Amino acid sequence: SSAAPGGAPAPGSARPCHRRPASGAMAPKKKPANDGEPDLFDEFKKLLKKKEQEFETPKIPTVTEIIKRMDEVGDAKAWAFDTEFDPMAFRVVFHSLNQVKYLDIEAIRLWRCNGGDDSVRSICYYLDMDPLPAVKDLNFMDNAITPLGCEFLARTLGPHGNKMINSLTLDHNKFGTAGVKELSHGLSQNATLRHLSMQYCDIGEDGGQYIAHILMFHRNALEVLKLRGNYLGNAGVVDVLSGARRTKALNDIDLYDNKFSDSQEVIKALRDLFANTPTLTKYDLSGNQISDTGAHLLVTGMIGHNHLDKVLVTEQVSTKTWEALEEVTSGGKGKGKKGKKRK
Repeated sequence: SSAAPGGAPAPGSARPCHRRPASGAMAPKKKPANDGEPDLFDEFKKLLKKKEQEFETPKIPTVTEIIKRMDEVGDAKAWAFDTEFDPMAFRVVFHSLNQVKYLDIEAIRLWRCNGGDDSVRSICYYLDMDPLPAVKDLNFMDNAITPLGCEFLARTLGPHGNKMINSLTLDHNKFGTAGVKELSHGLSQNATLRHLSMQYCDIGEDGGQYIAHILMFHRNALEVLKLRGNYLGNAGVVDVLSGARRTKALNDIDLYDNKFSDSQEVIKALRDLFANTPTLTKYDLSGNQISDTGAHLLVTGMIGHNHLDKVLVTEQVSTKTWEALEEVTSGGKGKGKKGKKRK
């Protein structure tokens, strides 16, 4: 199904109800009439049917729906799975796509499918093919991925791998520091990824160094880094902030609820970043142990740095500090109040 968990439509997923041709104008199957080239999706359907019989695998309802949508409207660029599936059946689908060289998929999203590392391996097999498929958005949310799955992704997204993926979401997979260490082997040499989300992944203090390795790559293209709900602590967050100093494209960093405090090292790393990384305009530091004194030190470190657009800190600070924070982040830019986050 192309619905997100909870029943909401998946962002960016195909919406056949909006794309369906008017009655009597049903889109024909995309068979070129003159050049003799095969319709690759038809080839995929034939091969999939053959392999399902050969390996005695059940049909995956989501794939059945995608095939129906393709037959009806000729368009299914986002493949979104949100129910559990047979692992072998899933492997057969992506091996079949690889074999017929079907390239016209732009997003692959797995939400709470319990697909684990095997589903990552199947998708990476598809992403590794030559020529590269059109996939730009890869999302494995709460999918029971371990460090082994991270190793597969690192290989596929490493220096000799896929150059198309620009968004990777791995939220709610508890692969921890061991997983981010594996990911860094590939992502620390990746120049195309622009959005990386590893929220609630159990990454500990010693994981910060591996995130820093990713950020420090001289051709790193990351614009958004989401790390909320991990356990970076003071040492880990200082490593991440030090890595962010070396970035050229990073615009938005989310460190909400990472169990760090306003230690001297943390405050210094943040003030250094405010002063030296003008591309980085949005910081979410809320949900951490930042006192009124620490927040005041951050405010004084922001003065004169008009690139700062939004800096969120803990709610546990005085009204005076809130007002000062809003003043320096709105900075006469006519954008109204910034930096305030109420729950």
